[in-house]
Amino acid sequence: MAIDEADMRDLRENVAISHRLMYLTGLGTTRGHSSARISGTDTFLIKPWPHIQMHRVKADELIVMDFEGNIVGGDPAMITKVSEWPIHAEIYRSDAGVGAITHTHQRWASMMGIAGATILPVVGTEAAAAVADPPRMFDEDKALIRRVQQGIEVAKKIKGHPACHLQNHGMVFAGPNVQTVTMEAIEIEYQAEMTWRAMLIGKPEAVPKLDLQPALQRRSAGEVSDAWENYWKWVDQHPDSVRPRWSDI
Repeated sequence: MAIDEADMRDLRENVAISHRLMYLTGLGTTRGHSSARISGTDTFLIKPWPHIQMHRVKADELIVMDFEGNIVGGDPAMITKVSEWPIHAEIYRSDAGVGAITHTHQRWASMMGIAGATILPVVGTEAAAAVADPPRMFDEDKALIRRVQQGIEVAKKIKGHPACHLQNHGMVFAGPNVQTVTMEAIEIEYQAEMTWRAMLIGKPEAVPKLDLQPALQRRSAGEVSDAWENYWKWVDQHPDSVRPRWSDI
């Protein structure tokens, strides 16, 4: 069934918000991209190239691409595709349960991937559930994922998992909706930083997996956290409100 006009507007806005939040939370400045599958089609929304500051991405600027890499919708003035579109196309093609993807170059999680270190669930239960299972590691190729075969290999690696390191490059997140993948990128960054800092003074203790189960069940059902509506969308509208993450402890 094709998506209706109101749902498409909401989807576009959520993809645009995802980019803006990546900027506000330090997960990306000009490079990186979120996308969302358009329900009932083999197409997805994604921001166009050239790179612009993430906080400037708007809903009406997004383009529509199909799984073959063709641009099939968008503003004619912005019809240029991001070079790493195969990440998105091949993950969507390989897993019908994935509704959204984000690719970031976030500092702490990327650093842990470069070092081959495990990001542990160390703070909270909702936030820590993002790494209940460690992100997968794609290290077969250190280049940008610009070729279809590269995208196929990344899709194989991440299938069934919420996150994957592109070693020496960044992170990929896949999930049921834009809200989930955006929040997991934010929360994994926090867990990565706290894991690294705890390793400096001792041996980090992970939150027991049993404590993470309620959050994991909500994620698997595609449930959007209240924090998206009550906090993160507010942050998007009030960017000066963002505080350093360490103050949240």
